[in-house]
Amino acid sequence: MKKAAIIPTGGEIITGLVADTSSPAVMEVILEHYPMSTVVRAEPVDDETGEIIQAVEMYRDCDLIIVTGGSGGGGRCEPSLAPDITHQVLEQMLAGCCVKEIYGSNGHLWSRLVIGRLGKAIVANVPGPTVEAVAAAKAIVRGVAEGIALPVISSRMAEAVLEQYPAGSKFY
Repeated sequence: MKKAAIIPTGGEIITGLVADTSSPAVMEVILEHYPMSTVVRAEPVDDETGEIIQAVEMYRDCDLIIVTGGSGGGGRCEPSLAPDITHQVLEQMLAGCCVKEIYGSNGHLWSRLVIGRLGKAIVANVPGPTVEAVAAAKAIVRGVAEGIALPVISSRMAEAVLEQYPAGSKFY
């Protein structure tokens, strides 16, 4: 892998209400496996269709694009939150995308993980909470390094995130 991009999403990151600890942690995961690669952290974007599309398109020449946040229920689960739509946008954008839904009982009662291709780039979203983002990123990077098919990486992402949840959580 020569080049990767990390795109953080969410107004809470943009305004500084929540510190973006996931991007540096995901960058570390990528560099552990590919120490000679260039990893770029994009400016954070709102959970808004046009902004997400523009940001992902900007990095389509990368080998890997990881989008952090926007995978949960957002406003669906808590009315004071904006809707999380990153997963919806990526499903529309990506060829051959694989999707796993997670039902848990920690901070994310529901999460939708997507992985697919945009040209040569593998594009995936990971949850915003750092521990979950790192778990998913490790599964993605290991899968890419091993040359594993996207459906298998998708399952491994979900399993890795689920390991962060209390017992009784599951994915589909």
